[in-house]
Amino acid sequence: MFRALFSRPELLTFFTMSVLFFICIHGFDAFMAPYMVRLGIEPQTIGMIMGASGLASLCIRFPLSVISDVMKNRKVFMQFALLLPVIAWPLAWMFPAALTFWLAKLACGIAAASWVLYNIIFIRYFPRDDAPAAVALLALAGPIGVFISNAICGAVALWLGSTQAFFVPAIAGCLALLLSLRVREEEDSHKAPHLKACIDSAKRQLADRSIWFIGLLATVVILVPFATRDTLTPIYAQQLGAKAGTLAVLSNIHLLFYGVAVALCSSVFYQRLGLVNTALVGIGLQIISSIFVPLTSNMWLIYLWQGLAGFSFGMAFAVFMSLSVVNTSEHEQTTRMGLFQTIYSCGMFFGPVLMGVLLQHVNVYAGYWVIGGLCLIAGVLTPLAAKRVQQRQLPPAAREASGMLSQDAVK
Repeated sequence: MFRALFSRPELLTFFTMSVLFFICIHGFDAFMAPYMVRLGIEPQTIGMIMGASGLASLCIRFPLSVISDVMKNRKVFMQFALLLPVIAWPLAWMFPAALTFWLAKLACGIAAASWVLYNIIFIRYFPRDDAPAAVALLALAGPIGVFISNAICGAVALWLGSTQAFFVPAIAGCLALLLSLRVREEEDSHKAPHLKACIDSAKRQLADRSIWFIGLLATVVILVPFATRDTLTPIYAQQLGAKAGTLAVLSNIHLLFYGVAVALCSSVFYQRLGLVNTALVGIGLQIISSIFVPLTSNMWLIYLWQGLAGFSFGMAFAVFMSLSVVNTSEHEQTTRMGLFQTIYSCGMFFGPVLMGVLLQHVNVYAGYWVIGGLCLIAGVLTPLAAKRVQQRQLPPAAREASGMLSQDAVK
């Protein structure tokens, strides 16, 4: 899988564009909450701003997946989505206030909603049986992109000031737009479906309990980094005296180990442990990392737990991303992936909002303990969710054409 990435130019171009996409939508996240604290914005308002991207994704992902199936031109939607943060971040630089920050995060959320289209285009470059591994491989673009953006934004904030770093995501979005001109879509030989057919497909997906089950568990898993890495931990570290450089290192440690875990999922963990055991180990480590961060004031130990948090998130979330397309016919992959990403966007929204409320009305420790409790519930329910995925049924024609994925792949 990794060899194909470097031996096929179209894959490398698309992967590079995906990295720039993540720099664009998450470029300033590691510094935004502490920066707003310095401006005197209330924690509850900060939580609402940090959750704006999740709110936008929640509303847009699923309709976008249906419409793009009808239009059969996903690239246009991707390009339009990239334009929004390119415009919004310079606006926040010119008028730094709660409203412009909220608009910038909202623009990033609209752009993030197009991630479903990236996944569908990428997996079409591979045989259908390789779809779960392809999803895990493309997920690696996330930690790589945010790692690079944290390093650049940290350096810019340290030497030129925090507001100058607003241009980093805008520039990355421009570069991604340029690369998108070279992207070509690999479509199947079937005629583009009519709107009625796509709506019928959407209804089938909405009635599929397995995707709701998997999506709700993914909501808990993705809630953890948005609530801790992007909200609680930077604020907690700043209370301990951390500066911009330290905040960049904290976020990059999380992303580095997240990337390592995602890379190992498709090549090692899936083969040695299976999908379910990989998710269970990841969720268990999430519980440990969430509980122990607020119990220390030593930055070196916080680095350790932050690294563990990134590794555990990579293990757990890659599994749920892969399970979302298991036993799914090609013409319904976009809709199902769109619904899955819509569901887990709830975690991207409610995570920061919940942490903002707890910070303002309780304390920082309560936020970490709530996260640990939610992860425990997710771990208990994961085997049952995977069993539901095994029981998915393809339409007869699709089953004959591609064959059902074996149950051993899910175990």
